[in-house]
Amino acid sequence: MTQTGIDVSEHNGEIDWKKVAEEGIGFAIIRAGYGSAYLDSRFYENVNGAHDAGLKLGVYHFGYARHGGELEVERNFLLSILKDCGLMPKHLPLGVFWDVEEDSYRGREFPRPGVINRMCHAFCEGTAAAGYRAGIYASASWLQSYIKAAEFAGHTLWAAQWWKECTVKEAGIWQFTDHLEVAGHIFDGNRILEKTDGDE
Repeated sequence: MTQTGIDVSEHNGEIDWKKVAEEGIGFAIIRAGYGSAYLDSRFYENVNGAHDAGLKLGVYHFGYARHGGELEVERNFLLSILKDCGLMPKHLPLGVFWDVEEDSYRGREFPRPGVINRMCHAFCEGTAAAGYRAGIYASASWLQSYIKAAEFAGHTLWAAQWWKECTVKEAGIWQFTDHLEVAGHIFDGNRILEKTDGDE
């Protein structure tokens, strides 16, 4: 499997997935949505396009939850989206990720580190119980401090660190840049750091 991939959302606009594959991209992690009710407007289009182009797939969901109850609602919403479009675990070998980022700029009070850690565990446990490979996306600093990467053996950690190397030794996927030019678009660029179920 080609080890370089991209992650995408509606903000990337229309994508020529065939051309993306022709330029050597081997996988895509596609945003399903965010919060408890927002479906990314290009989710179905991106999933179908990437699948038809032969790319390996993963899905991520931007988290807004501030406590366990909200996390459960978000996770259930995400799982309902996957079920609705027929994305079974076998179709998502890279996994299903909860995207955890600081978002106080939206005027919301962000949870304490201990709450973030517990929500990440709850997301992974509930998603894995549904049969999917589960994971967490966050910055390298958050994975090493708030989320405590060492506690997530058996799940996939996707680390954002736009540097010469990934310093999160537990990470399975590394988002190494926010400026990878592919098929006339600029994407976040990612690399596989360990063998996953998506490898051949």
